[in-house]
Amino acid sequence: METPEALFDRWYVQPLRKLQEIPNGDGGFIALAVSCFLYERYAKSAIKASGGSATDDAVRERFANDFGVDRETSKLFWQLIRDGLLHGAMPKQKEYGKPIRTKWAFREDFPPVELAEWNGEKVLKVQPWKIMEKVISLWQQNMHLLAQDENFPWGNIVPLPF
Repeated sequence: METPEALFDRWYVQPLRKLQEIPNGDGGFIALAVSCFLYERYAKSAIKASGGSATDDAVRERFANDFGVDRETSKLFWQLIRDGLLHGAMPKQKEYGKPIRTKWAFREDFPPVELAEWNGEKVLKVQPWKIMEKVISLWQQNMHLLAQDENFPWGNIVPLPF
């Protein structure tokens, strides 16, 4: 039986890093989507382990702290990127049929996440690989949290008898 740490490396770290080998950064959407759900699991586990309630607001607050951004940036990242990629396979552009006023952009020279102004418009700047590395690092520093989620217990590889 392999340890949860070894399985985390096999199932997530190694495949995510392989995505970086795809030319033109084309693995970035997939790496970012996976990083979003891994971060959400991490944040909820960390919040609960410290005695808190893992509400949506608490998770966004934790994201703001972990990534060194303000609440508005965290909320927009969650709305545009996390919700967009995990529910629609692309960053979100409309909410209830109305355009979201904040644009988004991915680029190699951006910080992990930053809300900036460009040509008079708000732009959420995202660097998928830096987000990915931060999420991997958070998990590697807190592997004890893998087993904290009762609803989604950490899996293992076991042979099935035939």
